[in-house]
Amino acid sequence: MTVQKLPKIIPVHVQTELTDIFLRNTRTIVNHASQGRILTHESDFADHALLLVEGWVSLSKTLAGGETQIIDVMLPGDFALIGTRITPVAASTVEALSDIEYINIRPDMANGPDSASESLREILAASILTTQSRTSELLLRLGRGNAASRIAYALIEFHTRLQAVGRTNGSIFDFPITQQKLGEFTGMTNVHVCRTLRRFEREGIIAHPDARSIELTDVNALCALADINIDRFRESILVNRVVPALAG
Repeated sequence: MTVQKLPKIIPVHVQTELTDIFLRNTRTIVNHASQGRILTHESDFADHALLLVEGWVSLSKTLAGGETQIIDVMLPGDFALIGTRITPVAASTVEALSDIEYINIRPDMANGPDSASESLREILAASILTTQSRTSELLLRLGRGNAASRIAYALIEFHTRLQAVGRTNGSIFDFPITQQKLGEFTGMTNVHVCRTLRRFEREGIIAHPDARSIELTDVNALCALADINIDRFRESILVNRVVPALAG
């Protein structure tokens, strides 16, 4: 059996570069929101993209009966199209899963004729593609995987993305998402999520160094449960390219 290890990388990530560029721009407004705040409700007017600087954010859909499915979890450095100028309607509810800092990117910030704006549009398109890639990975496990597969996938995905932007300490990372929200992401009940995480702890697959973090102590076991080749997975869900500075 081939043992899969978390790769040691030096983070050079498009979203990290772009976040730094926006933060250096004196015209950029960084917004703040507390855990649990709804930034945008599904079907609200929205014509912007969101760049997450700090924290975790969920994009979700809700049925009339109140059942919620988290479609994607945004992590630091991530982009999401909330709405566009042509279709200014939010496709999902945007909620802060932790205290967050974020930048709203309006159409005029990305529609300029300069090369930096062109690069921004290319990055946004690439981000949409990688979001589709990880969404398809999640849907595969929601449709065909069991509880262990779904939770293992979520943990590997979060770590892979956080590692790419320098937000991990080896196999340890901040884990502010609640069991309820993790269940909404993986299509499971709170009870089922709790049982699966406890099983992983008993089997030495994960550990909790403190109340706000998680350690992936047996990556090989998680990859096997989720049916993931970590190297191929990283290639499909991450965008890596250095970008030029935005004008201004």
